[in-house]
Amino acid sequence: MTTGASTSFETTANITTVSEADGKNGPQWHLTVQFPWTNVEKKFVDYVYIDKSSIPDEPTRGIHRVEVAFRSLKNKQEGGKHSGTHYWMNNYWMNKIIGPADQMNPQPNISSIWPGKEDEAARNSGQATDNTGNGYVSNGNPPANGNGGHYDPSAPYNLYADRNYGQIKGNCNNILMALESKLPDMWDDDGNPNFAMWVYWRDEIYNNFQAIDITVYDQEVAEGGLVEEAKKLGAEAFIEKMANEPPPPAPAPEPAAHYCEKHKVEYEKYDKDRATPMYAHKWNDNKHWCVEGNDSLLDEKGQPVTEATML
Repeated sequence: MTTGASTSFETTANITTVSEADGKNGPQWHLTVQFPWTNVEKKFVDYVYIDKSSIPDEPTRGIHRVEVAFRSLKNKQEGGKHSGTHYWMNNYWMNKIIGPADQMNPQPNISSIWPGKEDEAARNSGQATDNTGNGYVSNGNPPANGNGGHYDPSAPYNLYADRNYGQIKGNCNNILMALESKLPDMWDDDGNPNFAMWVYWRDEIYNNFQAIDITVYDQEVAEGGLVEEAKKLGAEAFIEKMANEPPPPAPAPEPAAHYCEKHKVEYEKYDKDRATPMYAHKWNDNKHWCVEGNDSLLDEKGQPVTEATML
């Protein structure tokens, strides 16, 4: 077996509870299970999902042979993620249920190391062990990757070293709180929080929503509110339509801040020897003044005049 996002392998699982759930690709079964590596002494369980398209009928409880695949790293109680060196440190997808089994597989168990992680496990524990916990001699190979045991060895991004990790985690928690009433299995039958499921859904929010890159639309399309039209027409037809449309008319110039609407000219500023400036313009061959805020024209002596008296 090799590590990687597409890794899948057969094992056994003891299915203890079954419920329905809505998945992003359609209806799913939500299963509470115990794998051979689950710490049953501490009454730990694992939660997995399987698409109803794979198993239309409700899975039966009990021990089954199953096919699973690596999904994500589990969270540490003190914060951060496990390294993924051991099977129990990982969350899994369940690809299919093969059939009933008489007993649980003895391997891999709680001490088993994920293949390729032997060196890293030895460094983390300070002692050398093999995949059965019976002693291990290092092969000298470097760890599979340097990003904390993430399932993609080529991934350059280390979430847990990100200086904004706390903010990212907080954003996921906020989204989780907003969706709390709509997500299944967040509370047990007695009304107590099922924290394992809170953690599960928070991680789902990050991996399937928060970590997905934003698609930036073309600026002109986005600002013009034409995204939906572009989707309907298709890219080539939409671009051709946009190219054939006449350009929009140029906007009319905005009037000056101090503008005489009556005479259609700008006021000039007169502030010499004044506490506050006066805005005015000459009118009628410079014989009269039109002062901003004054309904009447003024003569040279400052007396009001009307259009009739000027004739």
